[in-house]
Amino acid sequence: MAGNGAQPEITPAPPRRARVLFLNPPHHAPLVRRYMCTYASPAFLLPPNELLQLASCAREWGGAEIEVLDAIAETRSEAFVHTWIGRRATDLLVALVGVDSIADDMACLDRVKAAFPQLPIAVFGYYPTAFPETVLQNARLDFILRGEPEAVLSQYLSAMGGAQPVDSIPGLAGRRSDGTLFANAEQRMDKLEDLPFPDYSLVDIRNYSEALLGGPCGAILSARGCPYQCSYCTPTFGRRLVMRSPESVVAEMQSLIAAGAKVIRFLDDTFTCNRKRVIEICKLILDRNMRIQWTCLSRVDTLDKEMLAWMKRAGCARILLGVESYSEKVLDYLKKGVNPKTVNTRLQLIRDAGIESWGFLLLGAPVETEEEFEKTHRGIMESPLDFISINILTPYQGTAFFEQVQSDIDFSLIPYVCRFRDESIAQRATAHERRLLRSFYLRPATLWHLRGLVQRHPWRTFRLACIMLRHWGKTFHVHAAPGRP
Repeated sequence: MAGNGAQPEITPAPPRRARVLFLNPPHHAPLVRRYMCTYASPAFLLPPNELLQLASCAREWGGAEIEVLDAIAETRSEAFVHTWIGRRATDLLVALVGVDSIADDMACLDRVKAAFPQLPIAVFGYYPTAFPETVLQNARLDFILRGEPEAVLSQYLSAMGGAQPVDSIPGLAGRRSDGTLFANAEQRMDKLEDLPFPDYSLVDIRNYSEALLGGPCGAILSARGCPYQCSYCTPTFGRRLVMRSPESVVAEMQSLIAAGAKVIRFLDDTFTCNRKRVIEICKLILDRNMRIQWTCLSRVDTLDKEMLAWMKRAGCARILLGVESYSEKVLDYLKKGVNPKTVNTRLQLIRDAGIESWGFLLLGAPVETEEEFEKTHRGIMESPLDFISINILTPYQGTAFFEQVQSDIDFSLIPYVCRFRDESIAQRATAHERRLLRSFYLRPATLWHLRGLVQRHPWRTFRLACIMLRHWGKTFHVHAAPGRP
């Protein structure tokens, strides 16, 4: 009781939880943004897995109140984003910025900052991690979450309450109060089991689909890093491979099924790089009587008959592979580490297992002559592939290939420019691209496969056909890390 001049006990109010908006920025064309690649995706749309993962960590580890706005999936305009922010008391905006779309993404965020100058903005992604000072000097944002962003953001949320100076947080880059820049070294995680599963209740899972398999579609990143040495590739968080346990992977699959997913895409750079783990995952799927279609990324030199049989039984519907080229000269130049004479034999194993295969070709290597292209053309026409997509080789800054050709290209981050000075390289690659697509999609084996798809999925196949026709009639490049759909 309060009496005799005694003061009543006052229980201090708990500190207000930070309100954080996680944004997949709007764009004039449908995009799939990932940490290490960005690609135009008019026929299907995968969920922003890294954004959902980070949001879930901010809530579980950092105690934040979170919202996710996927302006791509919801086809929202920049004006809608401004209205959304204006109606909420947001303490921090976190955005995933793309690779090829970095200039557009940063311009969009600059306009958000101009409209809401008191709102701190943080970004994460491949180029902001690699070039934090350049990005900070050319954009009106406040912080960059370098590399794996989860622990960085959680520590920043704690520091917002004055727990520690923000410029001491590992993996964080930004501006100090005096205007000077800092960029702390990124750090890799040694264990992924501690990560909470991405929360799909934050988005509408019905917005996401897998090409010609439909949806709702969820996505899982069951491993980070890639141990292979391809010179052109931007691996997810580096070369060191860190994998989650089969039990953790299958538990996340179950959570996605509970959220309504009918299809799951494994986003690992090379899902099949550890044969034992793949088979253990498949056995757990079967033991738990899970009925779900799933797709994954692979390399031809990681495949064998037994593993593919387990994958088929466990629901694998499609394997996507970076074939890149059938020219030994080109593959050696790109340090792919694959013998082209073995490619179609390995692809036939996929066909024999009853799984679809989707090959990604890479055109435009400086050593790719007409003779070398003809080898790829013949190889693809003789292949058992069901689908192909084609990328024009891009020298991404930070890769060994970029260093190899740096004197021959024009590169700028903001505005974004990344091209060979010799325009004939791109022109020749584009001509080869059109020829290869026509040849492959008009060959009898492909038409027969598409006939079955038309019967099962008439509307999806019609959309794909329209895209192919548009592709043949004009340049339509998929902006992606080569072999990385």
